Amino acid sequence: MNNRSEDIIRIPASIAAILGGQNGKMDELGKSRAHVLLFEDYVLKIRPAEDWDTADVQILQWLAGKAPVPQVAAHEVSDGRDWLLMTRVQGKELCKPEIMNNPALLLDCMAEALHILWSIPVDDCPFEKTVADNLSHAETAILTGCFDSSDCEPETFGPGGFDNPEALLNWLKRNLPEQDRAVVHGDFCLPNLFTDGKKFTGFIDVGKAGAGDRWMDLALGWRSLKHNSDGHYGKIYPNIHPDDLFRAAGVPKDEEKLRYYILLDELN
Repeated sequence: MNNRSEDIIRIPASIAAILGGQNGKMDELGKSRAHVLLFEDYVLKIRPAEDWDTADVQILQWLAGKAPVPQVAAHEVSDGRDWLLMTRVQGKELCKPEIMNNPALLLDCMAEALHILWSIPVDDCPFEKTVADNLSHAETAILTGCFDSSDCEPETFGPGGFDNPEALLNWLKRNLPEQDRAVVHGDFCLPNLFTDGKKFTGFIDVGKAGAGDRWMDLALGWRSLKHNSDGHYGKIYPNIHPDDLFRAAGVPKDEEKLRYYILLDELN
């Protein structure tokens, strides 16, 4: 095992029994503060037991059979840590170069992923992903001085943008959009969507999933396409056009909602 932290030295016996002595590799792709170990058939997520939102366990269990998501193989809290062992989604992330070089497959997978979520009856979803919750979270972060703007789009604040995070928060409160409710992923970006090279194979990182506005996912998916194709991450894919996502999904582009949900995500 790759022992890069003391947090991953002692795996609980119940989880170790399932892994059967397999060696794991640290996942370096995600931005989560959790440690994530990749095994051949499993993923082990290790995070602090306190002050950590573990709603993903309940969300994964609820989504089982409704959408292609990892299955919860074991979940245990011990030694001050939360250990979540999940089956591994087969395939590759949509952000991989070989997928980015196949825009038709990329867009088909994104559209299929959206329609799988939208096919789940939203009234049956026990988890809410409301704008109000996001605004409340953002306001708390701003008031407590915890908000970090370093990952924001360069045009969000300053000349031509908002003066400061408080100004953006107030604008978001004043311009609440009409909701087009659907089950949403909540972090609908290319690294969280998988394909086997022919079709969409599954979602990961569903901890923000719930009943919300379908434009939450459309906006973040559009931005992820843009960032992954325009050189933001170092490489340009000239044959990818983010607006094609709306054509693929069969949804007319709504500039106002697109802008609103990208700006809302800036504060979350």
